[in-house]
Amino acid sequence: MDERNRGIIRAALDKELESLEIVLTAKATRTAITINEYIDLSLAQGVDADILEANLLKDLEEGGRIFGEFRNSIKATVSGAIGRTRDGAQLAIIGVDTKYRWSAVLINTCPDCLERHGKIMKWEDWEVEGLPRTGQTVCGANCKCVLLPEVATELEPIIRGR
Repeated sequence: MDERNRGIIRAALDKELESLEIVLTAKATRTAITINEYIDLSLAQGVDADILEANLLKDLEEGGRIFGEFRNSIKATVSGAIGRTRDGAQLAIIGVDTKYRWSAVLINTCPDCLERHGKIMKWEDWEVEGLPRTGQTVCGANCKCVLLPEVATELEPIIRGR
């Protein structure tokens, strides 16, 4: 791998680490605010502190409204980060001068991704338009779409099984 491609990977990883720090901090802060709100409201309504503690522990163990939401948001964030890291490695291997085709995955596909399916552009243009899993589509970090190097044939949407 040449130095230019190593630089692309380093830049992508640096950007990803910085983004992850911002997103994870925000998610933890939102969860802390939700917990504080739940505690304050419960106490104002006269809920006993022991019952309040038991309710929070149950929510944590069962992935309830508060901790389940936090867990799901972390899973989506990590999944998106892994995908974006893979995309950066693909870019370094294939190169920035190649054109890439947006390929939608038809599981809960957002309207933004459906509109982009089959569209072909250079990587830099996709960065402006919005790459998969970067929050620039309705589905955000949950995006399952991929950018594939342009090929001569038309692509059908990828249908993933569960």
